[in-house]
Order: sequence, then structure tokens, then C-alpha cells
Amino acid sequence: MLLIFLAARATTQNILPRNFDSLTYELRNAKEDTSRVLLLSQLAVAFVRFERDTALSYAQRAYKLADKINYKKGEYSSSVSLAWCWWSVGEYATALELLLPKIKDIEASGDLYEIISAYAAVADCYRDQGDHDQALTYGFKLQRLDVNCLHCWITNANIASNYVAKKMWDSAQFYIQKGFTYQPELNLEGWPRYIRGNICVGQHKYDSALIYYRQSIPELLNEYNLKDLANVFNSMSDLFKIIDQKDSALAYARNALAVALPRKFAKEAMEAYLLLSQAFEPFNSDSALHYYKIAIVASDTLYNQEKQRKMLSYQFNEQLREQRMESAQAQLRNRMKIYLLLAAVVIFLVIGILLWRNNRHKQMANILLQHQKEQTENALKELKSTQAQLLQSEKMASLGELTAGIAHEIQNPLNFVNNFSDVNQELLSELKDEANKGNLDEVKAIASSLIENEGKINHHGKRADAIVRGMLQHSRSSSGQKEPTDINKLADEYLRLAYQGFRAKDKSFNATFTTKFDVSIGKVNIIPQEIGRVILNLINNAFYAVHEKEKQNIADYEPAVTVSTRKVNDKAEVRVRDNGNGIPQKILDKIFQPFFTTKPTGQGTGLGLSLAYDIVKAHGGEIKVETNEGEGSEFIVQLPIS
Repeated sequence: MLLIFLAARATTQNILPRNFDSLTYELRNAKEDTSRVLLLSQLAVAFVRFERDTALSYAQRAYKLADKINYKKGEYSSSVSLAWCWWSVGEYATALELLLPKIKDIEASGDLYEIISAYAAVADCYRDQGDHDQALTYGFKLQRLDVNCLHCWITNANIASNYVAKKMWDSAQFYIQKGFTYQPELNLEGWPRYIRGNICVGQHKYDSALIYYRQSIPELLNEYNLKDLANVFNSMSDLFKIIDQKDSALAYARNALAVALPRKFAKEAMEAYLLLSQAFEPFNSDSALHYYKIAIVASDTLYNQEKQRKMLSYQFNEQLREQRMESAQAQLRNRMKIYLLLAAVVIFLVIGILLWRNNRHKQMANILLQHQKEQTENALKELKSTQAQLLQSEKMASLGELTAGIAHEIQNPLNFVNNFSDVNQELLSELKDEANKGNLDEVKAIASSLIENEGKINHHGKRADAIVRGMLQHSRSSSGQKEPTDINKLADEYLRLAYQGFRAKDKSFNATFTTKFDVSIGKVNIIPQEIGRVILNLINNAFYAVHEKEKQNIADYEPAVTVSTRKVNDKAEVRVRDNGNGIPQKILDKIFQPFFTTKPTGQGTGLGLSLAYDIVKAHGGEIKVETNEGEGSEFIVQLPIS
């Protein structure tokens, strides 16, 4: 009967905090200053656990006033109060969104009470929304902060409640006992006793659990803590369901709902609906289904309130913004009156000075502009002339490298032609002698050798002819017309020409070069002369890079260049890799700029890569580089196949 009476008291009386009268009296007499902010924050906290709307009203008034008078301590205090308000009705995300950005500032303030309150609010929000690891993180922060054990029961009960949720009963028992050990005089603190009851349920000590629950009820009522009273009623309903006392389970679930529903305690109301559904399930399936549906709706409302939170946050922030704007506008108007007077005087003075200076310097400016125009025109002429010379130098350098390679390539078949011609002359002399002797068998053998040698002469002659025709094809002036081209053959030809050209300039140069060609590419629609110039430039740069590294006499270093192709979707990719020194990161973004070169003066124009970039872009392709300083570089050219 006592429990029914207490529940009725909690649900029917208009309970007010014990210090409400004194706080409201002070508030009526307080000025619009810091003391009023702190009074409003205290009233908000006093109402949090039994009347959310009133608490929220006080907290918002405190926050607005603190912002208006630029009172940082009051802003932190009211922010914590607002967070507690949102937490009390299950809007945990809104509470965290408000409080977390201010945690660092609250810590820096050094106000121990506000820091402890902020940590506790954050821990409770994380706990009630199910993130117990984060809740424990802030719980242990509380424990480290509260070195004088001023709030040991809060700290340890908070930690214990999370271990209860994680079903780690021994850890929960340890921390709740620790709180009572530090403060054994706790005779009126209902929440730690409620946590002890939960631990006993987890340990299957149901009689002890009921004792703690029943002890906590009058204490929570005396503390005006109706939120945790609803939790106690829910826990007792759940316990009576476990020990198969259906009537008691039903009664306490109803008590919990009667406490939570009018005060908008969303989490506790949802749990009460669910417990009512479970209590009715054995004997009244219609009622069970009815309460289960309400529980589902309540759960959705509790955990899917993003639009509502955004709207409330927007409205509140908009009010603050308007308040700040009004204050700023008032200050601005006062300042503007003064500034306008000063500005008028300054403007007249400036106008007078400017007119005087303008008249004085007008003629001088015209003369100077004319002189600068002449200098600019002369500089432009010189720049165009220099650019034309550099472009011609670049073309001549490329032509020289091609010529050296072509000469070496043609020399090999010509050597074969000359050698076999000399051999044939000797064989013809022998043939004549053997014919005079009438030795027909020997004549036939010599004739066979002559025929074979002539075939070889013809083969190497055609090879030289093909080289000449191919190089003429690639070196003639571009018509600007694209044509289907074997990119593998083009790359192979220019690789060999580049190598032989480099060897012709420096006999000491040796390098390993390899090819990896993708035969599935087929023919690519390009201007072969232009793309050939790009490939030749990249290969020449690669040979230059490995030759420079070879000069450093690094142990076991072998110069190597690889030219590869592959088909990537609808693009043909040509890669030129070297194992030289790589490109320093500080100049990587400059290598495609005109006239930029790392070669010594006289060895490069700085136009090679710039021209290559322009040619590839004109083909609708892309050129890029991958490099590791000290290990080498790889240039990648991507061209559309069609």
C-alpha cells in the first residue's frame, strides 16, 4: 500500500523543488546581469528531472542573456543546463551537439562544478543512447577529476550503470560499492540504490533487488527525481515479470507510465509501454499488441527525431542570431554617426589632394605610359624572336638525335650488303676457274652460294630501304591529319633510334632497354609524326636520366629504361620508365612549363616536355608523371584509341 501511495503522490501532485521559492524570489529581484544568468541556470537544473518544458525555458533564457552580455561562465553554465534538458526527454544527439563543442572551453574555465556537470551530462547521453564505451570514457574522466571525492557517489554510480548495461556485474558491483565506501552517509540518495538493485537482478539476487528498489522510491520522491523514479518502476515491473508475478509487473509498468508520460520522459515512457505489452501478453493479446504498437511508435519518435532536432536548433539559433544582429546594429548606428562626420571631413580633404596631384602628374603619367608601351612592344618582339629560335633549336636537336639513330640503323644492313658483295666477287672468280676446268659439281655448289648471298643482299637492301622510308614518313612535315597507327611499332622504332642516337653522341653510354607491348591495342588514330616526337622526347629524357645517375658511380647500379604499352578501357597508354635519380618534389609542378629545364646551359631548351604536353592535349589525351626521388621516374601518356 505504501508503494501505491508514493506512486500516486508522484503522479498527481504538482511537485516543486525545495529551493524553488528562494530561487524565484531572487530571480524577481535580480538585474539583467551575471547573477540572473546563474539563477536561471540553477532553476533549469532544478526542474530537469520532473518538468522538462519549464527547465528548457529557464535554460534558454539563461543562454540568451549570457550571450547578450557576453558572459562566458554563464554561457557554459546555461549550455550544460540545456544539455541536461535535452537529455531528460531522450534527445541525446541534440544535447551532445550543443555541449561537445564547448567541452574544451568549459575545461579551460577551471570551474570544477561546471566541468563535473558537463562530463556527467555527456556520459549520461552516451549511456542512454547505448554508446557505453564513450560513456565510460567520460565516467573515468569524472573519476580522475574528482580527486577530493566531492561527488564520488555520482562518479562511481555513473560508471556502475554502464557496466550494468554491458552486463559486467562484478565491475558494476565494484564501482557502486566504491561510491558507498567513500560516502557511507548516503541515506537519501535514491539513484545509487536503484543501480544496486539492477546489479542484484543481474546476479539473480531478486529479494535483495526488491529491497534496494523499495528503499530508493521514497528517497527519489524526497529528491524530486521523478525521471529515475520512473526507471525504478520500470525495473520493478521487469523484475516481477521475471519472478512471474504478473499483477505486480502490470501495476508497476502503469506507475512508470503515469510518472513518465505527462513529463515527456520519452525513454522511460517507451520502456513502460514495452513492459505493459509483455505483462499483458500471457492473458490479453489484444492489449499486449496495443501497447507494443505504441512502444514501437515511441521508439521511432525517440530515436528518429532528426528533423525535429534540426528545427528546434534552427529556431533557437535564429533567435540568437536576431538578438546579436539587433545589438550589433544598435552599436553600428551609434558608431556610424561619428564615423560619417569624420569621413565627410576626410573625404573633402582627400578629394582636394587627389585633384591637385592628378593635375600635376597627368602629363608625367602620359609620358611614362608611352615609354612603357614602347618598351613592352620591343620586349614582345624580342620574346617572339627568342621563342622562334628556341623552337627551331628544339626541332634541330630532335632532328640531330633522329639522324644519329637513323645512320646507325642503316649502317648495319649496308655492312651486310658490302660484305656479301665482296664474297660474291670472290665466288664468281672461283666459278670461272672451276668452269674452265670442267668441274660441274663445284660450279653448281658455288652457284648455290651465290644465289643464297644475293638473297641476303636483297633482304638487307630492302631493310635499309624500309628504314629510310619509315623515317622519311615520320620526319616529314605534319599534315595535321590523324591516321590509324601501330603505336607499338612506333614506340619500338623511336626507342631504338633514341638509343643509337645517344650512343652516337657518347660512345661510353650503355643501358638496358626493354619493351612490354600490349598487342590487343590495335591501331590508334593519331598524327604519327607528332606522337613520335612525344615518345622520342620522353625516351631521350629517360636515357639522359640514367646516364647522369651512372656518372655517380653507384655500386651495382645498372641503367635501365622500359617502354611499355597497354589498353585501359577505350584508351591506349604508353609508359616510359627509368631508374635514374627521379624528379625532386619541389620542381615537379614546373616540368611541363615552357623553357623550364634542369639540364646544364646549352644542353636543353626547356621546350621538350612543354611541346609534348601540348601535342598530347591536342590529341584529347593526358600526360602525367610518377616519380620517387633517388629511384626513378615514369612518364605516362594516355591517348584515345578512336
